[in-house]
Amino acid sequence: MHDFIRYIFYLFQNAIPLALIGLAIGVAILVILNRKYRREGERFPKGQAMALLLLLCYLGGLAAITFMNREDGVQTGVQLRPFLAFWEAWNSFTLQIWLNPLLNIAMYLPLGVLLPLAEKPFRRWYWTLTAGAGTSLVIEMLQYILGRGQADVDDLICNILGGMLGYCLCMLFLSLAGKRRKIAGAYAILPVLSAAVLVGVFLTYHFQPYGNLADAPIYAANTKGIEWVSECSLSDEPGPSGVYWTEPFTIESSDAFAVEFLGRQGVENIFGTPDVDDDYHDVDYYDNTALYTDHHTYSLWVTYKDRSYEYTDYSVDSELRYSDKGGAITEDELRTALEKLGIEIPAAAEFITVDEEKGRYAFRAECVVENDVLTDGELTCWVAEGGILYKIDNTLSVSTLHGNAAVISPQEAYERLCAGQFSWRDVPMFNYLSPQQVRVIDCKLEYITDSKGFRQPVYSFTLSDENDIELRDGTGWTTFVPALAG
Repeated sequence: MHDFIRYIFYLFQNAIPLALIGLAIGVAILVILNRKYRREGERFPKGQAMALLLLLCYLGGLAAITFMNREDGVQTGVQLRPFLAFWEAWNSFTLQIWLNPLLNIAMYLPLGVLLPLAEKPFRRWYWTLTAGAGTSLVIEMLQYILGRGQADVDDLICNILGGMLGYCLCMLFLSLAGKRRKIAGAYAILPVLSAAVLVGVFLTYHFQPYGNLADAPIYAANTKGIEWVSECSLSDEPGPSGVYWTEPFTIESSDAFAVEFLGRQGVENIFGTPDVDDDYHDVDYYDNTALYTDHHTYSLWVTYKDRSYEYTDYSVDSELRYSDKGGAITEDELRTALEKLGIEIPAAAEFITVDEEKGRYAFRAECVVENDVLTDGELTCWVAEGGILYKIDNTLSVSTLHGNAAVISPQEAYERLCAGQFSWRDVPMFNYLSPQQVRVIDCKLEYITDSKGFRQPVYSFTLSDENDIELRDGTGWTTFVPALAG
């Protein structure tokens, strides 16, 4: 089952208990009001009553979704940078990341619809806006205070937008039903603009030549007052301009790969066979990965975009797998073991011993380009005593040249680094530590798989500051600056 569907089911399941409580409270209130109207000889407003009942049911479900499905202490804190969630979704461009802002919008659509139907004062836009903003603000504050989540300004923005979209849709319907077509046009503006922006974003992504880098800069780090010292040579000439490509896995081709790979281990696969009910063989599909496992003898994680995978053979005795002492194996013996699994080692990859005592060996290639073919990454192998290969993590990729693209020079990349325009994942910690001096130890061109599966060039910088000894065992840290111009 795809994780998106599972997540939606999970939200609804968690919302049911409190939604039913809200429904029960609503029924009790309506029974009391109905008796009051009868005593006074007035007509009971059934339409408003039903809207109020649904509103209370919705508010109960909303409370469950925002509080009950969170673990204590997870993602606490305050996030005050507007539209960070949208930029993160743009960079990653996966369904799972886009769900964060889009579900926050959708979650408040019912509030905007039900408030005007339940109480006429909310048919004025500013009352619905106030109610939506107030509800969201209270929830964000309680999440922070109770440690049930992060107080995020993007959640507030998305919730308000969702509430107003629901309001506009509701008032549009009421205006058309009342044959007030002139005012109906005004209520259609926000939904139409919102839909146009969303479609524009997805069309822009579709037609751009390459994908986006998940960790590309979003906002600049605070580098004011920091001394930058370059200890490596930085050319003013642009580096190699190639962008490389390997066909990413689809769900279907990933299934086919899993069937072939695991079939060599004697595993009878039924992946991709929805009519078969099997408690042992299981496959879970995620945004960019798939997990194939029988929960006791093997697991295979496959990543679609870069075609990497991780295989673990659980049939090997656990005492061997979890032992601090690994097994010894020669390069030829390891190649033979990998060949039995159908794994071919690229000629550009070199054999290295990562940790002989723990049985860690690898074939590694660092951005080797020969005849328009890029070989990059590492195939790491875990070997138990007796020379038993029981785990493989293969990020070693072979890509062909897709086309040339303009790139910036190492010197320009360094200038962007000094301006704080590096990987946004590293910015919060950089700002928190606020180093006085940063030494640039090394700069080299590397390649990162983007959201469409292309291998894009980036400049990777090895940096050092006064926090190395205390926080990083004196090894420094790395970040990157995108190399493509523009």
